[in-house]
Amino acid sequence: MKIIYEDTEKLIVEKPAGVLTQSARSFDTDLVSEVLTYRRSKKETAYAAVINRLDRPVGGLVLFAKTKQAAARLSKEMQQNTLNKQYYALICGKPEQSKGTFVDYLQKDAKANLSKVVSKESKEAKRAELEYEVLKTVYVQAHEQMPVTLVKIHLITGRHHQIRVQFASRGLPLLGDTRYGGQTEADCRMALQKSGKPLIQRYEIALCAYALTVDKKTYELALPWQV
Repeated sequence: MKIIYEDTEKLIVEKPAGVLTQSARSFDTDLVSEVLTYRRSKKETAYAAVINRLDRPVGGLVLFAKTKQAAARLSKEMQQNTLNKQYYALICGKPEQSKGTFVDYLQKDAKANLSKVVSKESKEAKRAELEYEVLKTVYVQAHEQMPVTLVKIHLITGRHHQIRVQFASRGLPLLGDTRYGGQTEADCRMALQKSGKPLIQRYEIALCAYALTVDKKTYELALPWQV
């Protein structure tokens, strides 16, 4: 477990892609358990409330509250969209505009663990908004005609699978995100860097929560892929 920042109220941890944020009735390692173990080792109260969950195949910064009071405050800020969340993503294709804003209404299917874009009037539809900026477009060796684009994303709302769904609905699925139409794992393994290593791993979606602003301070990670 890599700790990025810690004080008396909160803890910011880097979650590797492929690791659960919180246990889903399995014996797999999860971040919450690691944080609780860490706090016990310091003779602290074993309390850890997740403020921003990340999907299992997504890596990046996860914020934990260390007290119930901090959890209430930070959760309120999350609901009010005042915690600035920035992501890097590799998408299959190239957006028409180098910068833009996506606004959609999403509906979650809890049983299938999927979300989709629906009309504003649809039952249980929730507004989803993000801003993106294109940083670089490359052509992977295995698919000379398929551009892969590195984008920076400012997530304004926080809906279920929001980034994945909003890009996929525009024909720009995230690399490795087979659930929403991205390239297969075999294709991902063939998308080689100059070093001969896969661009992303089999279990990974090319999405990283690289920056988080909390209490007027921003914490950042380096770009996780060499493109």
